[in-house]
Amino acid sequence: MVPEEAPLPRPAPPLDPAPASGARIVLIGPPAAGKSTIGRLLGARLGLPLYDTDAQIVSAHGPIPEIFADRGEPRFREIEREVVRRTLRRLLDEPAVVSLGGGAILNSGTRAQLRHPALKVIGIEIDDETAALRLGGSSRPLLAGDDDPVARWRAIVDDRRPLYDEVATAQVAASHGPPSTVVNRIVDVLTGLQRAEEYARYQDTPPHEGTEHGPDGADRRTEA
Repeated sequence: MVPEEAPLPRPAPPLDPAPASGARIVLIGPPAAGKSTIGRLLGARLGLPLYDTDAQIVSAHGPIPEIFADRGEPRFREIEREVVRRTLRRLLDEPAVVSLGGGAILNSGTRAQLRHPALKVIGIEIDDETAALRLGGSSRPLLAGDDDPVARWRAIVDDRRPLYDEVATAQVAASHGPPSTVVNRIVDVLTGLQRAEEYARYQDTPPHEGTEHGPDGADRRTEA
């Protein structure tokens, strides 16, 4: 009796020649994390447009500190929510990089949008030392005039941490190295996520009828 041969393993799916270039990426994280700079470099690296929601707010409504001073934080959050809502809906239509303001995740509607499975939400993290270097003389509305802006920054981050964690697909450290290094880390994370998703889809796809796999894993077409 001839023993049955074990089935050959399915070959791995072909690799995308430009991994992550078709991703829909959202950068979140605390104030001073460098999201705007990282987003600009990431977009250039992947050939994707960048939509910076804080920059859109400034363009349409003026400097953010003035909005806080003249109209209050509740009105700013209303403006921010509308800009973020439109931008995230646009992101579903085309691959791009979106950079959100540090407090955008406070809105439950924004968090609901960020949970869409098509989006890759990357949390940018920095430590207290890095924050201290970036916050000296800060004009950020929630930190301006504070005797200890780093302590205030840490309190804000700790308060928002569960919300960042709730929506983040992955976290990337941005405390050490130049922004270009952070971009490399993000691309590595996105590439790994994309390849895992492609492999999972490939495993779930039944083999084509009339196709056999040779010993090297290559497809062998058979005549019907």
